[in-house]
Amino acid sequence: MHNRFVYGALLLALVWASGPARAQDEGGFGLDLSGDSTPQAPLEQGEEPPPDTGSLGLDLSTGPSAELQPRLAFVGLETPERAGAAVSKRWLAWLQSAAFRTGRVVRAADPAEARKQLAADYASVVRCHEAACVTNAAETLDADLLTTARLALEDGGWTLRLWTYDRDRGVVEMDVVTGRKPAESAFFREAGAALAKRVTELARPRTLLKVSCNVSQAVVRVGERMLGVGNVEAKLPPGEVQLVVEADEYTTSTQTLTLVPGETKEVAVRLELNGPAPEGPGLDAVASVKKSRGASGPSVFSRPALYTTVLGLAAVGAGVALGMSLQGTGQGIDGEGVREITRAQYLAAQRKDVLATALMAGGGAVAAGSLVWLIVVPQRSGPVSSSVAPVAGGSSNQGMALHFVFGGSF
Repeated sequence: MHNRFVYGALLLALVWASGPARAQDEGGFGLDLSGDSTPQAPLEQGEEPPPDTGSLGLDLSTGPSAELQPRLAFVGLETPERAGAAVSKRWLAWLQSAAFRTGRVVRAADPAEARKQLAADYASVVRCHEAACVTNAAETLDADLLTTARLALEDGGWTLRLWTYDRDRGVVEMDVVTGRKPAESAFFREAGAALAKRVTELARPRTLLKVSCNVSQAVVRVGERMLGVGNVEAKLPPGEVQLVVEADEYTTSTQTLTLVPGETKEVAVRLELNGPAPEGPGLDAVASVKKSRGASGPSVFSRPALYTTVLGLAAVGAGVALGMSLQGTGQGIDGEGVREITRAQYLAAQRKDVLATALMAGGGAVAAGSLVWLIVVPQRSGPVSSSVAPVAGGSSNQGMALHFVFGGSF
């Protein structure tokens, strides 16, 4: 009886002793209390734990200048070995934090966002190490810098390779860091420093370019890169660029701009309709001739109407003088009250009277007509330049030119 009690007590003590140890081996009674779903790699004696990356995956760039900072997309990390995959989340968080802690870039996309946007192309982009296969991904993510990484066990030990694509230059830069183990603290720090240095070298503040155009369907390009249609705003790398604005049936505008880092450049473009070149004088020449002609007007002394007016007035004067000379004819009266005039005098006086009447009537008509022509016609034809040749092939223009020749020179 006593032995049974002793055996039961010993069994109960063994159960209580083995319970906490088994729960610890299973991860804290089935709960993950580490805050990281990825199990940590075992550490050798004297080795420091890897850096804490619990809060280092944040975009730390702030301030108004962040709007013009280049955008970085960290697409993903390739880990062929299980040991590397076990710490992949720590690596991703640490590398992103190292890049954004520089304050030179802002986030374009993290691995989860990149996977969602790239969809079926995500796996090939992560494994791509050349510019040709990441260019489209950078455009999709709107990333100025795009980084992929590979953590693998190579001949020289554990090796982390970083590929950073620079969209401005269209090239891929590679950095290589080696370590003893994938979870080694020094390995983490050296890799973060290498990526931070590369990002600092490649990151250049953008320039905000604002283009306004009077044609809503105009296509706006900078070099071979299309920015948009109509009024456009775009963040571009600094330097000298060629701005091209073009539209169907309009002239093309080409300008060379110098973009300054961190500044805003505003450009107003006005396109003109295309049309055939005029065969006669230009519009400016015609306008200047019209202006000079309209201001001065034709000289009155060069008008024949002035002289016909003078001749008409002279004829009227001659008729008046001739008529006045007839007043003394036949004024003599005899004793019986009869005028003393011969038949010859009477006939001569009659002819002079008819001539005087004709001179006054004809001269008056000529003078009046010439005076009206002299005053009225220059007001109509004066502003029109008779020196401008009509456009060839236009019958209506030739008719107008004939009208101006008669009206402006008589």
